[in-house]
Amino acid sequence: MAACKSASTAPPPPPPPVADAATSIAPDVPRVDAAIDDAASAVIDAAQEAEAPRAIGPFELPFAEKRNVFFVVPPRRGKARLIANLHGMCNPPGYACGYWVNAGSSHGFLVCPTGNASCGPAMYNAPTWTESTTKMDEDLERAIAVVDGAYPGEVSRDGAILTGFSKGAYVAPDIAKMHPGRWPYLILNEANVALDAASLRKSGVRAVAMIAGEKGNEVNGERATVAALEKKGFPAKLWVMPGAGHYYSANIDDIMREAIDWLIAHGADDAGSP
Repeated sequence: MAACKSASTAPPPPPPPVADAATSIAPDVPRVDAAIDDAASAVIDAAQEAEAPRAIGPFELPFAEKRNVFFVVPPRRGKARLIANLHGMCNPPGYACGYWVNAGSSHGFLVCPTGNASCGPAMYNAPTWTESTTKMDEDLERAIAVVDGAYPGEVSRDGAILTGFSKGAYVAPDIAKMHPGRWPYLILNEANVALDAASLRKSGVRAVAMIAGEKGNEVNGERATVAALEKKGFPAKLWVMPGAGHYYSANIDDIMREAIDWLIAHGADDAGSP
């Protein structure tokens, strides 16, 4: 009888290939785990980009013939408060805004248009204002539009702050009056502006911060103005710049930061007051 062939004499057939679950079910569908990995990587990359701080500036862009807007941006991307500044006579935005860029950028977009005229060679061609309040208002809006265009969707006018130094501070309340509700917060530096609580409320202004040099000519008048506003129940506060005259003190960045924080905290309480 013929011997049976041992099963060990012939190698077993190779096992069938193990099919990938995704390709065996639907060969045209990409691997699910790969798609998840790609999506997760995209989310992580976007989050890292959003969290990475950007340079705050200062920067400059043209907004009118031979005139630039000086501006500073917040370090994080996304919507942030508009803070606009009007400089004084023979006083460039690089001074009026440049000495408190950290306070500005920590609260939003600081936008500072250059004035329409120059003080001439004797004053190193420092910019100044010779145009009407209406034209200053128009130039301010043009400058804001340029920055808004450079950072689309980021500049928020909710709770906007209008600041000014000297001439710019005298004009700021009139601009707020021209557009009720547009500028709910004012910071007026080195300007004893005549302010009335009823008029401010009618303009939609919720709170006012005033700043004056300790050795300047504006401090006593500003102190009296703040006291009169407080007596009417209107949120107002004075900051005195130590050792300063008609110029900034060395700690102006800290003072502006405090003033902005105070405005935001106290102005909301006055919204809608009679």
